[in-house]
Amino acid sequence: MNKIVTTRQLKFSYGKKEVLKNVNLTINSGEIIGLTGENGAGKTTLLNALLGLLPSNGQVEILGGKPGGKKARQKIGSMLQGDMVLDNVTVIEMLNEAASQYDEPLDVEELLQKVDLKKHENKLLKNLSGGLMRRVTFAVALVGNPDLLFLDEPTVGMDAQARKVFWQRIEDLRDAGKTVMITSHYLEEIQQTADRLLILQNGVLTFQGTLQELQNKYKKTVIRFKTKLALKKFQKMAAVISSAQTDAEWICLNSEDGDETLKALVPFLGEISNISVQRESLENIFLKMTNEEELA
Repeated sequence: MNKIVTTRQLKFSYGKKEVLKNVNLTINSGEIIGLTGENGAGKTTLLNALLGLLPSNGQVEILGGKPGGKKARQKIGSMLQGDMVLDNVTVIEMLNEAASQYDEPLDVEELLQKVDLKKHENKLLKNLSGGLMRRVTFAVALVGNPDLLFLDEPTVGMDAQARKVFWQRIEDLRDAGKTVMITSHYLEEIQQTADRLLILQNGVLTFQGTLQELQNKYKKTVIRFKTKLALKKFQKMAAVISSAQTDAEWICLNSEDGDETLKALVPFLGEISNISVQRESLENIFLKMTNEEELA
C-alpha cells in the first residue's frame, strides 16, 4: 500500500503542557481512519499538526512532503471545528471562491447536489442553522477534489438525514480511493465506517488497528437464545461469567470469551433457536479503556 501520512516521534506542547507524546502512525492510501479519544486527549492538535497549522517536533510526512506545503494544500481537504461564517456571503459564493483556489476543483453545481445543499445555495451563511453550516464546511473541504481529507467532529449539529447523507458521501470517497481521517464522538458511526481505528489517550496512541482486533482484546460477549432447557445447564459453561433467564424460554449468557462459550454450546444447537451474539461495541470498549487509564 502507498503510505501517504507518516509520523515518527511526533510531539507538541502548549508551553510546559505536553499534548502529543511521541506519536507514531502510518496512514495508507484509500483508508478510512477513525480517530477517537476523550476531550483534551489531543485529537484536534494532532490534526492541526498534520495540516501544518501547528509546529511540531518529530518527523511528519504528508503526500511525500511537509505539512502545509504547496502539494499538500492542493491535495488535502479539511473540515475543522468551527465554521467560517462570512457576512453577506451566500453558500454558492463561498463554494465558488473556495473552488477558485484549486487547480482541479469539482463542479460546484454537482457538489451542491451531492451534499444536499442545492436548495440552500442562495442563502446567506449567517442565516444558516448550525447543522446546515457544517454541511457547507464539508462541501468546502470537498470542492478541491482532495486525495486526503481531515474531518474533525464533522456531524456535530447535523440532523439524522444530514448525517445519513454525510456518511453516504464518505462511502463514495472510499469507492473513489480517497483517504479520510475522521474524529468523532459518535462512536457508533466510526465503528460502522472506519477501516482502522486510532485511540488517543492523554497524547499517546494506545491502540491502532481494526475494530475486530480491538474486540479481540476485550472479548466480553452477550449470547441470547431460546430454549426449553433449564438455565442451570448453561451457567457453568466455558467463559460464562453470568447468566439470566429473561422469560420462560429466553436465556442470556454474559461471556468473557464469546468464542469459547459458542464452542461449548455446539452440543445443544439442536435444542436452542433464535441465537444472537453481540460483541463489545466501540463505545463500551472505549469507556473501559478510559476507566482503566483513570485507575492506572
